[in-house]
Amino acid sequence: MQTISINSNNDLYLDTCGNIAITQDINALADISKNKVLTNYGEALYNQLEGIPYFETIFTDTPKIDLFQAAIIKTLENTDNIQRISSFDYTQTNDVFSYELKEITAFGEITLNG
Repeated sequence: MQTISINSNNDLYLDTCGNIAITQDINALADISKNKVLTNYGEALYNQLEGIPYFETIFTDTPKIDLFQAAIIKTLENTDNIQRISSFDYTQTNDVFSYELKEITAFGEITLNG
C-alpha cells in the first residue's frame, strides 16, 4: 500500500529529490486515516455521502459524541487494511473537544489524534 505523503500541516511536500513524497504501508494507512477523518460530510466532490458529519454531531449546541464516534469508526473500519478500532477516548475541556483512537491494521497499530 502506498499514498502521497502529508506533513504535520496535512500538506503534500517534496522529498529530497524534489519529487512529491510517497509513503508506504503503516505510514500510508495513517495518512489515509487522517484524511478520511478530516473530510467533512458532503465535502468529497465525487461522493457527497462520504465524510464525517461534524456540523451535525460536534459543532452543535449539545454535541452528539456517540454519533460522531460511530461515524469515525464506520468510516475507518470500511477502509482497506484496517481491521478494527480498538479504542476511542475523548476529552472536552471548555469548548475544545479532543480524541485519540487506536486502529488495528494489517501493518500494526496506529494511534490517531484529533
